[in-house]
Amino acid sequence: MTAFKFVLGLAAAFQLVSVVLALRLNAIYRRRFAWLFISGAAVLMLVGMFASMWRVWDMAPTVENHPAIWAECLATLMMAILFFAGIATIEPIFKENEEARKSAEHENERLSAAVQHTLEEMILARQIQQNFLPKKPPEAEGYDVAAISLPAEWTSGDYFDFHETDDGKLIAVIADVSGHGVGPALLMSSARSYFREIVQHYEQPGEILSRWNKVISSEIKFGDFITAWVAVIDLEKHVLTFAGAGHNAWLVSRDGAVQDLEGVGPPLGVVGDFEFTCSAEVPLQPGQILLMATDGIPETENLAGQQWGNERMLSIIHARRGQPAERIVADMVDAVSGFAPDTPRRDDVTAIVVKVA
Repeated sequence: MTAFKFVLGLAAAFQLVSVVLALRLNAIYRRRFAWLFISGAAVLMLVGMFASMWRVWDMAPTVENHPAIWAECLATLMMAILFFAGIATIEPIFKENEEARKSAEHENERLSAAVQHTLEEMILARQIQQNFLPKKPPEAEGYDVAAISLPAEWTSGDYFDFHETDDGKLIAVIADVSGHGVGPALLMSSARSYFREIVQHYEQPGEILSRWNKVISSEIKFGDFITAWVAVIDLEKHVLTFAGAGHNAWLVSRDGAVQDLEGVGPPLGVVGDFEFTCSAEVPLQPGQILLMATDGIPETENLAGQQWGNERMLSIIHARRGQPAERIVADMVDAVSGFAPDTPRRDDVTAIVVKVA
């Protein structure tokens, strides 16, 4: 009987230690349901073991004549030992998993902070770039001017600007750096500074583009370029002259006729010593609308892969000819968005509308 007590006592000791380990680990790794189940099983096994010990004690006078009880006691001992060994062996794995979880949480927190910081910087960059654009269009007697620029991402590679000369001319420019995002936005910011300096000294569109091209070519890397179109409107004579660098514009008449104002020069930064020429004077008549737009508008694609196209763009301009220039620009952008409502904007969208009163 003493041997039975020793075996059962040893089994109870192993089982009790196992329960303590399981409950301890459950307190440490309480987020892991596996430990909760293991702890519950350990407690139930301990209760069952004490019930077995109580039964054996009651059978003490005859227990040596029951081999099955011997086998049960030994099996109980082995089960307690194996359960103890299992918990002791699996604990390092749970520790490693917990350390990995904490490390992942720390890394996620670090990445979240980095993303938040980057987001704040991009918002700031967008605000700064928007401040580079004219706060409002110029007010010129006999002309209604409006413009809009919407980036495809946080920042834009598109640019538009106005400059009024002392002798009654309005210079308008629209430009588009290849690509979109931060890199083109930085290049466009530099190009803006050069343009604003050049128009302080030159009024002829060809000269403006030629000098702009030289400074851009000295800084731009191979493969990058800027398309641009410059218009000079003589507000007294009501005539337009222009020059283009891989870019064009359109003049829509009251009757819907469209005159394509295409420049003959390459994009800025492609041929550094190219001399751009100025167009002949184009008379401006009441009811005409000058449209300057980057390719992000006509090249907008819907889910079917269809582009909005110049025809739709110019038809909107003609259909809204009775509206103010600001409304014309807004309606055109709304029409583009409605054409591809489920497609993210792939390119920057910029446009200038000059309506002749």
